[in-house]
Amino acid sequence: MNFRYSVLAFALANASMVVAAEEQTRELENMVTTATLSARDSATVPAFTTVITAEDIERSAVTSLADLLRDTVGVHNSNDSLGRDELRIRGLGGDYTLILVNGKRVSSGSAFAKGSDVDYNSIPLNSIDRVEIIRGPMSSVYGADAIGGVLNIITKAPTQEWSGNVSAEYRTIESGEDGQQQRLGASVRGELAPGSRLFVAIEQKQHDAWYEDRADKKANEPPRLEEKTSTNLFVTLSQDLNAEQTLDVDLALNKDDRPLGVYASGPRTREQELERMELALTHTGRWGWGTTTAFVKHEDSEVKDFNSSYAAPQTHNTGEQNLYAKAYANVTAGSNAIVAGMDYRHQEIEDKTTYLKTGKLSIDELAAFVQDEITVADNLFVTLGGRLDNHEIFGSNLSPKAYVVYQVNDALTVKGGVSKAFKAPDGSYLSAEYSIRSCGGACDLAGNPDLKAETSINYEAGIELRQDTWEMALSWFNNDIDDLIERQITYDTNNDPVAAEWINVAKANTNGFELTASADVLSNLTLSGNMTYLDTEYEDAAGEKFVLTGRPEYEANTTVDWQASDAVSALLSVNYLAGMQYSSWANNGGTWVQEFPVAKSYYRTDLGVVGKVSDTFTLRGGVKNLTDVQLSEIDPSYTLFELGRNYYVSGTYNF
Repeated sequence: MNFRYSVLAFALANASMVVAAEEQTRELENMVTTATLSARDSATVPAFTTVITAEDIERSAVTSLADLLRDTVGVHNSNDSLGRDELRIRGLGGDYTLILVNGKRVSSGSAFAKGSDVDYNSIPLNSIDRVEIIRGPMSSVYGADAIGGVLNIITKAPTQEWSGNVSAEYRTIESGEDGQQQRLGASVRGELAPGSRLFVAIEQKQHDAWYEDRADKKANEPPRLEEKTSTNLFVTLSQDLNAEQTLDVDLALNKDDRPLGVYASGPRTREQELERMELALTHTGRWGWGTTTAFVKHEDSEVKDFNSSYAAPQTHNTGEQNLYAKAYANVTAGSNAIVAGMDYRHQEIEDKTTYLKTGKLSIDELAAFVQDEITVADNLFVTLGGRLDNHEIFGSNLSPKAYVVYQVNDALTVKGGVSKAFKAPDGSYLSAEYSIRSCGGACDLAGNPDLKAETSINYEAGIELRQDTWEMALSWFNNDIDDLIERQITYDTNNDPVAAEWINVAKANTNGFELTASADVLSNLTLSGNMTYLDTEYEDAAGEKFVLTGRPEYEANTTVDWQASDAVSALLSVNYLAGMQYSSWANNGGTWVQEFPVAKSYYRTDLGVVGKVSDTFTLRGGVKNLTDVQLSEIDPSYTLFELGRNYYVSGTYNF
């Protein structure tokens, strides 16, 4: 009898341990640090967030960070005519989305002038532990670049135990011409000596140019996806100074080569190479009164940019250096959780052929910030914050924030807030001597020293609901921007571009809704999805109203995750896009009139299978764009692109 009760007690204890472990895993997955610079449950942070884990990356068939994030709620990948990525959050362009690696700004991609996607491809995928996406303004903590949101790539930390992996992938495209892709990666981490730990990750990606298979294809037509080879190295050395202090050294090396190829009709040819080194030193202290973090990061990049449209010399060499330093402290005092600090940025660009007089440009920015999360009651939290920016040209500007989080019960959270942001134009936009080729090589883009700084007021509100087998979140957002900066192109009487410059648009607005949900339909079957609705408008100085083009009105994603057995799982994803507006010109009785048609909607379907061959080896395979959607056939007005039906196979060996 006692033996029987002992067995029952042992079984119940084991079951409770398993449940506790699963709950702890879910809690860790729901923790975010980006919004408050300290670990918080995503339901109670003063922001709406999405977290992608290393396990999500391993199960997917992505080749880059942009490919990984394009199907998350509120995020749209607005790639250009050669397939270069630009992630937009809530309808705001890449200039309004701040990219961080371990909380540190990544910024020297601007040396590519415009159309650069280097920053989205600079971190080896096998080095990523998680990606935290903050949808909405984070200007009070990170500055004006974070009006649209923040992407924080958190890499795997060095550990005491030695482990690592080697991975390889091959992809081939059935339709069109060429486009083969390969990716090789490896990582290792472990303890070098007591208190000293190392993590190293390296990856090389290469893809050939891919050409759409169209009946009206012309000679010397540009590819839909340009040829590219990128090699990335990321290293972290972590040293415990004592029980309370840790010193981390991060080193990143990026090499991005885009060989000579046609990029516009004419034909016009271009070749670009970028080499970048990043070195960061971070000190973390854990004290009786709180924690401190201080780091300094240096970026040094060099770009060689050949363009047949340039006047001699046709090769522009650009050097860019960025120094970024930040120090802050987290303190809990009674009902107040306070983070306060300062950051400094120095940017210097040298390019004799772009900056026509002095050959260089430098900008300094200094800021101080503070944010206080006040526990008003056990289930009510109020966050008040502000950031004071001191800009070399525009002087001092304050960006305040107020946010309320109310936990109705253990399952339901209601939250919302308002913030204000200031965004100074990029230094190149302001320079009177700045001039580069634009309009596909048909015109020059000039700087404008009369530009004003952009200011915005941003609102958001919504609910998050969590249950044991399902969860849902619904949010509303509204961004009002004054003096939005856009590129203005001047056309001649034949509707050919002749000049371009940056101008302030009088007013702009983006607003909409975001919905995410997931449910365990069966013990081995999970259904998840999201939907984003976006409405945009801008008003020029004359009071005439237009839409912001290149942004879909509706974007939705649905995924079915089937765990067929302990060793085999399958993913089926369907993506939907509709309401993409673009601009065109029509000759109305001898007068060219700008119009804003809507492109046709489309679906894209992906299917993937993951098989665990052994405890150490995992094999993946599948097909993306299963129905071979070609946007040029659906609607020629699309500037976006989808790769033709493509097959992939990859494997990872863990040791």
